[in-house]
Amino acid sequence: MFETANMRWRADYDVIVLGFGGAGGTAARFAADQGSHVLIVEAAPFGHEGGNTRYAAQHVAMAHDKNAITAYYRALSSPFHLPDSILSVYLDGFVKMPQYFEKYLGIKPFVWSHDVKPGDPLATKAHLAEYPEYPSSETFDFALVHARDFDAGLWKIIRQAILKRQNKIDVWLNSRAEHLILDPVTHQINGVEITRQGHTYLVHAQNGVILATGGFENNVQMQQDFLHVARLTPLGTRYNRGSGIRMAQEIGAKLWHMGNYESLGVIPSYTFEESAGERGRQISHWKLLYSGSILAVADDGTRFMPEDAGYRHGHIYQHGEYLLPHAYESAWLIFDQVQYDAFVAELKVKKQLRYPKFMSKLVRASDLISLSQKIKVPENHLKQTIQNFNLAAEQGKDLQFGRSPETMRAFQQGNVYAIKLAPAILNTQGGPMRDEEARVLDTDLKPIGHLYSAGELGGICVNRYQGGGNLAECLIFGKIAGENAAKIKQDRETITVSKPLPQINDLVDGEKIGNVSLGAHQYLGISEAGMGGKIVVRVTYQDDRLQQVEVLSHHETEGIGLEAIKRLPNQMVTMNSAHVDAVSGASTTTRALTQAVDQALEKAKQDGE
Repeated sequence: MFETANMRWRADYDVIVLGFGGAGGTAARFAADQGSHVLIVEAAPFGHEGGNTRYAAQHVAMAHDKNAITAYYRALSSPFHLPDSILSVYLDGFVKMPQYFEKYLGIKPFVWSHDVKPGDPLATKAHLAEYPEYPSSETFDFALVHARDFDAGLWKIIRQAILKRQNKIDVWLNSRAEHLILDPVTHQINGVEITRQGHTYLVHAQNGVILATGGFENNVQMQQDFLHVARLTPLGTRYNRGSGIRMAQEIGAKLWHMGNYESLGVIPSYTFEESAGERGRQISHWKLLYSGSILAVADDGTRFMPEDAGYRHGHIYQHGEYLLPHAYESAWLIFDQVQYDAFVAELKVKKQLRYPKFMSKLVRASDLISLSQKIKVPENHLKQTIQNFNLAAEQGKDLQFGRSPETMRAFQQGNVYAIKLAPAILNTQGGPMRDEEARVLDTDLKPIGHLYSAGELGGICVNRYQGGGNLAECLIFGKIAGENAAKIKQDRETITVSKPLPQINDLVDGEKIGNVSLGAHQYLGISEAGMGGKIVVRVTYQDDRLQQVEVLSHHETEGIGLEAIKRLPNQMVTMNSAHVDAVSGASTTTRALTQAVDQALEKAKQDGE
C-alpha cells in the first residue's frame, strides 16, 4: 500500500485504462464518451498494440434468444457455477450484439447464420456452436465486421475510435503499469505507478482504474504456477505477461478461473517449436500434418493423441469429455520419405509451404535408430510405435486412439524425418473476479473502490470455451467498465500535480507519416488495411516499369506478416505489378501492401509516367 497523502503525482486523469486491446480500447472509448479525460497505458510498442483482439478470428459471439443461450452457457459451465447476475449481463449483451455493432461500431454486422454465401473467404462450419450437442445450441451465432476473418477488422475499428477521440484519450505505448495505488484508509484505488522510458511516474485517477491487461500466456512462471505446465508457446500477442494478475494480487483481489486456458495449433494444442520470445504459428487444416505416414510422439517416443482429431480450441474428445492433450515438454512429428516427398510436391506446386521454416527445421536420419538418437527418444519405443501404427494402417483400425483409417499410411523403409512440436496457448481466462458492474472484487467478494476490469483478464469462462466469447466479453464488459469508471465518485480526492508531464499520445504521434522525400518518378502509397494498421510505401515507376518498392512504414505481425513485407516488394518489381501471389498465412498483409502500391501506381499514371 502507499501513503497517498504525500504522493508526488505527475499527472491526473479521470480514468486510467491499463491495456490497449479490444477490452481496453472499448473501455477507454466509453469512458471518454461520458466526458472523462482518459489515459491508456500499454506495454507493446507502436504498431504492436491490440492484444489478442488483433490476432483473433474477429468472430464475436451473439445469440437470438436469451433463455436459450442461458441454457447453453449453463451446460458449458457445468459442473462449475457462475453467478446468475454476471452471466445474465453477459448474455444480454449477446442478444443485443447486432444493435451494438450498428450503434457503437457504426456498421451493420455480418451475421454468420444468414449472411454467409458460397465463396466467402471464411472457414466452413458444420455448426456455429462449439458444442452443438448441448441444449439450445442452435440459438448461438457470430457477428463479424465483414465476410472475412483473421484480418484484425474488429480491432481496427476499435483503434480508430480511439484516434477519433484523441482530444479526450491519451495513449502511452511501450509503457508498463507496475503497481496499483491503494489508499490504506479508504481502500480505494487512486492511481497507478507506471514505468516509461526508464522513468517511473505516479499517475492519479479521479474516478477509476480499469484493468484490461489480458492474461499470462507469456509468463512462464505463471504457466507453471497456475496451469502446471513447464512452458507453453503463445499464439497471440507477446505482451500478455500477467501484470494485471500480479497487481490485483498485491491489493487483495480474489482470483478466479486461473487453471483455464485455450489453445489451437497445427495439430490439436501443439504448434511448431519457436525460439524463446517468438509467437507460435496457428495453421489449421494442413492435411499433410495429420494424413499419411506421419504421427506425433511425446518424450518417450510413443503416440499420445489421434493426430487428425477435430478440436475445440485445442480440446479433443477423451472419454466423454473435451480436454486439452497433455502438454509434453518434448514432442515431435515423425514421418517417412513418402510423406517428405508429398511436402516437396506441395512446395513445387504452391511455391511455398504454409509454414515457410518447415524444411529448415527438419531432423533427417537414414533409419529409426539414428533418428531416435538425434531427437533423444527411446529407440525401442519409437520402433514399437511405428510398428503399431503400421499394423493399424494395414488393418484399417487405430485401436489405440481412433484416428481415421483413411488418414493412415504405413511407414516405408528408408529415410525418416522429425520436426519439433511445442504445446501451444492461445489465451488464459483467469484473473481478478469481477461482478456484473465490472467492479473488481476482493477476497470477501466486496468491490474494491474505483477498480474495474474487462476482457479475458478474469474472463467469464469457467470450463468449456465457446469461440467468440472473449471478443464479446471485450465489447460488453469494456462498455460497462468504461461507463462505470467514468462516473464521478463522491469520495474522489483533490490532489496536487508536481512537475506536470507534457501531454503524450504515442498513438497519434505514430500515425504521422513524417517528412517523406520523393525524388524523380517516385510516388507515395498508403493503406490502412494491414494487420497493424497503416502501411506506407514509396514506389519508383518510370517507362511503364515498376523499378522499386520501398516499405517506409509498417506495423505487421512479427513472423509471417514480416516475411511478406520482406519478400513481396521484390516480387512486385519482377512481375511489374502490385498483384502477386499472397504469402501463405499473410493474406491480410499481402492485400494491404498491394493496395498501397496500387495507390502509388495510380498517382504515377496520372502524372503520365
